[in-house]
Amino acid sequence: MIIIFFKRLIFDILARIYKRLRLSKLILKNPSCVFDSSSEILESSFGRYVVIFGDNNIYNSKIDSYSYIQMGSRIFNCEIGKFCSIASNVSIAPGMHDLSKVTTHPALVQRTTPLPKVFAKEDNVISFKKVFIGNDVWIGEKAIILDGIKIGNGAVIAGGSVVVKDVEPYSIVGGVPAKHIKYRFESDVVKILQDSKWWNYSDEWFEKNANLMLDIECFREYLKDVK
Repeated sequence: MIIIFFKRLIFDILARIYKRLRLSKLILKNPSCVFDSSSEILESSFGRYVVIFGDNNIYNSKIDSYSYIQMGSRIFNCEIGKFCSIASNVSIAPGMHDLSKVTTHPALVQRTTPLPKVFAKEDNVISFKKVFIGNDVWIGEKAIILDGIKIGNGAVIAGGSVVVKDVEPYSIVGGVPAKHIKYRFESDVVKILQDSKWWNYSDEWFEKNANLMLDIECFREYLKDVK
């Protein structure tokens, strides 16, 4: 028992050191971003000024500039655009189980699984599909977005929703399963915002024109003047 205890203790210490080293490399590679040390981040890339708060688990994902993820979220196999606001305890691409087999248990249908005992000799199911999230998307607390979903620019996902199908740009959805509630703006305004691609504007533009983002009519007038 003592030997087992010390083996686990050493393994735990080495795991913590390795995690610190990964975090240090991540910080060096992304100096403008903020990563909480309690989050686990693997095989992922980031734009500028991204903030990852505590106790997040992020794997095989891409998160673009100015987006942030609040505490306790699980983000797997996902591409997230710019200026996205992701609340606490959100789950994105949690994985898939094939209901057509005799069993849904991974040990019997999936060879590449972290379970200690696996009977499957090959991978017989698709266990995940990539999720694509546009720019300026707000995802509320405890929302779940299933594998393979696409969420358009400017969309809002209400807290506690389970998203099982694609979400249109600037659509507000909610419920279990999530359903369309309304659009944030009229269709002509949505087109203007989509065409403007304002999320790609420079830092200098936002420094000078941040107030335009407070009023849709002012922003529309600005776009007319630019044209």
